Amino acid sequence: MNIVVGSYNKAKVKAVQCMFPNANIMSADVDSGVNAQPKSDPETMQGAINRAKASKQIEDNCYGIGLEGGIMQIDDQVFLCNWGALVTPHDHLYIASGARIPLSVEIAQSLLNGQELGEIMREWTKINDIRQHQGAIGIFTDAHVSREDMFTHVVKLLAGQEKYHLNSK
Repeated sequence: MNIVVGSYNKAKVKAVQCMFPNANIMSADVDSGVNAQPKSDPETMQGAINRAKASKQIEDNCYGIGLEGGIMQIDDQVFLCNWGALVTPHDHLYIASGARIPLSVEIAQSLLNGQELGEIMREWTKINDIRQHQGAIGIFTDAHVSREDMFTHVVKLLAGQEKYHLNSK
């Protein structure tokens, strides 16, 4: 099985490796086609889909996986959100979303004013490559859930859907 992950981000690549330990996994820098800081579920989901579709074009007969983190708002509360997409060699598309947690008012306001979450977290924690490791979710869950864990859950949802589809034929 050949898989191309639409990012060099270590947390995203490790999430795919965790679910597919025997696969030949490559990563590629592909454009999400959305803002650097997606600010809604539809935008974050579209970023994941765009990454998956672009990744699939890199290698013949491969799976493309796109993983995208963003934020979304319900009433006055801003939440972390994350989406994933998997495109099979036969162009079947599967999508999934994962964990959400609310963000503090201060962080939410900075995000709504145009700052990226990675920048905010780097300033706040003094960890330069926080996106590559625990991420905001790791900080706000006291390391109970890392960014890799969050994306691993999404990749499991994607793989499970594809397996269900194959088994139901």
